[in-house]
Amino acid sequence: MSQETTGPAPEAAERMRTVGRWVVAAAAVVVLVLVIGGYGMGWHWTGLSRAVTLWDWMQALLLPLALSVAPLLLLHRSRLRRGHHIALLAALLAFAVLVVLGYLVPLDWTGFRGNTLWDWFELTLLPLVVTAAPVWVRANSVQRRHLLAAGTALAVFAAFVLAGYTVPLLWTGFRGNTAWDWLKLLLLPVLLPTVVIPLLTSRMRRSLEPEEEEEEPEKAGEPQDHAGQPGAERPAAEPERPVTRGG
Repeated sequence: MSQETTGPAPEAAERMRTVGRWVVAAAAVVVLVLVIGGYGMGWHWTGLSRAVTLWDWMQALLLPLALSVAPLLLLHRSRLRRGHHIALLAALLAFAVLVVLGYLVPLDWTGFRGNTLWDWFELTLLPLVVTAAPVWVRANSVQRRHLLAAGTALAVFAAFVLAGYTVPLLWTGFRGNTAWDWLKLLLLPVLLPTVVIPLLTSRMRRSLEPEEEEEEPEKAGEPQDHAGQPGAERPAAEPERPVTRGG
């Protein structure tokens, strides 16, 4: 009886991982050469110069990085330990400090100064939603307190947006943006956690579940043998023989 395979052979999987490592290494070398040539040696054909700031790099790389990290978080989220969480919080704190310095000092190479809160929404909203995919996958464990917290946060944000238009708060960059601009900003980030990710998750779970064997119910009153199989009759008992005494 031949054994069915449920996935690629180990050799093929290892070969794919090796090819992936080489592709990533080659891409890193190419980017490094472009950065050194553009910023350090003035190669104009690279398009890289002091005018290309950290903000421009974030616009180019933030969403691809989020799309790369999301599958890893989905597959290995149970393996994340306290050390991983601390490292992530430390990285976020360091980035927040860099943003503050970029605006206050200012650090021209960051390109942060001049960008409003609206610009940050356009830059980070979709990558954040994609990276938070494990949270949306476990949405079936949402409790009432979570919904209350989300409703409160939404009400506070709505009041903040209203203040951005009426006061106005110029640093928010809200004024001048219409309802159409808000629709373009929020449509995909809202659809991902509410429609796309739950649909994909349910399909993945159904495909991973083992197929249940369908058994027909036994007919009532059908005779069974001693092994419990239907349709087999029990053998008739042999008649008792009279016992004769020798005399």
